[in-house]
Amino acid sequence: MSRHHPKDTTLADFAAGTLDEGRSLVIATHLALCGQCRGFVAALEDVGGAMLEQIAPVALSDGASARVLDRLAPRSLAPKAPTAPKIWAADRDELLGYRLGPWRWVSPGLHYRAVDVPAAKDSRVFMLKAAPGLKLPSHLHTGTELTCVLAGAFIHEGGRYGAGDCDDADHDDAHSPVIDAGEECVCLVAMQGQIKFTSILGRMIQPFIRL
Repeated sequence: MSRHHPKDTTLADFAAGTLDEGRSLVIATHLALCGQCRGFVAALEDVGGAMLEQIAPVALSDGASARVLDRLAPRSLAPKAPTAPKIWAADRDELLGYRLGPWRWVSPGLHYRAVDVPAAKDSRVFMLKAAPGLKLPSHLHTGTELTCVLAGAFIHEGGRYGAGDCDDADHDDAHSPVIDAGEECVCLVAMQGQIKFTSILGRMIQPFIRL
């Protein structure tokens, strides 16, 4: 069971359909692994539906139904299964219908792969894979960083984040992550803005990191 969840405002934006596609993918992944948040989002959607029923009907313009269906298409990929193996497996090249790029080396013990999210214009969506016991450089964020753990665990100032947990961070959060021992950690990340390293090592390698 998940111990760390997205902010209520993030879940509300997802339920309302106003969250960008990159972060929506991370939230959909978390929802597939977290019954508590699935229930919360379902309740929000019920409230939204009840409010819509009270609005007076308005005539639709030509082609409106086709445009709505096009916009809803990515949501048809929303996961139903509650277990991680059905969400992602190491030998698969897609995640909930989104194509995954090849794993690329970032630094010793750390690799990333891009996630092809066409509509994520203002964010980068990728997966990170880190070796057990790896200490990542301390850093801040100039924007938001939404992370869902798919396998393994990491620990930072907010606690221990295991499979299914979600870290909903922004520019107010400072992180010094350490990968839990015993198993590599795999995460799905949607990031807006940049990482700003605060340690000496981080500042040395920052010019070479382009996630």
